[in-house]
Amino acid sequence: MSAAAAICTAQADQLGDQIIAAGFAPNGFVLDINEALDVPRDFPLSAPWNLPSRLFQFPIEVIRAEQDEPRKIGLRHPLLAAHPFVQHVERALGIEIARDGVTNRHGYSNRVHSLWHHAVDLISAGKWRELLETQEFTEPRNIFNAVVYGLRYSDHADRKASGHISTVEARQIMGEMGATEPTERAALLRSFSAPSPCQQERGAEHWPINLHGPCAEDKAWSFIIGIEDGWFSYDRSGHLQWSPMGRDRYAAGDSASFTEASGQTAFAF
Repeated sequence: MSAAAAICTAQADQLGDQIIAAGFAPNGFVLDINEALDVPRDFPLSAPWNLPSRLFQFPIEVIRAEQDEPRKIGLRHPLLAAHPFVQHVERALGIEIARDGVTNRHGYSNRVHSLWHHAVDLISAGKWRELLETQEFTEPRNIFNAVVYGLRYSDHADRKASGHISTVEARQIMGEMGATEPTERAALLRSFSAPSPCQQERGAEHWPINLHGPCAEDKAWSFIIGIEDGWFSYDRSGHLQWSPMGRDRYAAGDSASFTEASGQTAFAF
């Protein structure tokens, strides 16, 4: 960096100096690495701001000073203007933080990821009711995708290893979101890629579930119905995979019946 560029950057980072002086970051290096102002652990928060959501824990995005672009800060969602920590920062800095967010010189912001984090964090924490109560902080597709995540994976401490949420809970979420359940189960089955085993060295055989193409709402229904109809089952670690019956059913295609690995004949649906 030339001397002139260094002077320009230093002049452009007056906001960074303010943030550090106010105690919201120890130095410019940490501020650049974090790319956010995070709520201190001892900062008093009432509901809903105390929910385990990264959107609520890191409500303010920070864009580093770069070339002739000054440092910028913005909210990761306009409604975060009501967040007590956001209001505290605004009072300390004497500014109004950009409600519609900020971008770097390439037009990039991580606000989109933050909206996803809000949905998946609350689903993973078993706070799906609270997610529905704060759904204005995210988008429907994020909630549907979080339903898929909650059905696919389990908490490490869960001895049942049967997902972050159950299909009953998933159906409640879908109902509250006004989602319409598909009637053609065979079409849902065909939307998945053909089952194929994956086995690491000395590891157990795993049958990963791959689904590409459907909208987020249909994807969520596919996993709900897939679990209910026995296409999928959880392995010992709590990860969802193709069940033996599901693999047999997929191989049968559009047939009205199919033969399970046990030799027993079963009806498709």
